[in-house]
Amino acid sequence: ALPCEYSGKDMEIGFNAKLISELLSNLSAKFVDIKLSEPNKAGLIIPSDQDESEDILLLVMPVMLNSYN
Repeated sequence: ALPCEYSGKDMEIGFNAKLISELLSNLSAKFVDIKLSEPNKAGLIIPSDQDESEDILLLVMPVMLNSYN
């Protein structure tokens, strides 16, 4: 679990935790913005405090979730 500030509609979306962890560990930023539109579409991870000389944008694809009702 990650602490976050969230706005927008509720959704269930899954990502490969190992991949996300590896991506975040290679960023120098302490905070990131994660932009999501739909559970079946890619998400964007953008460092909140990136250097003006950098333009970093990470595209992450969701994974299928097994939902049990």
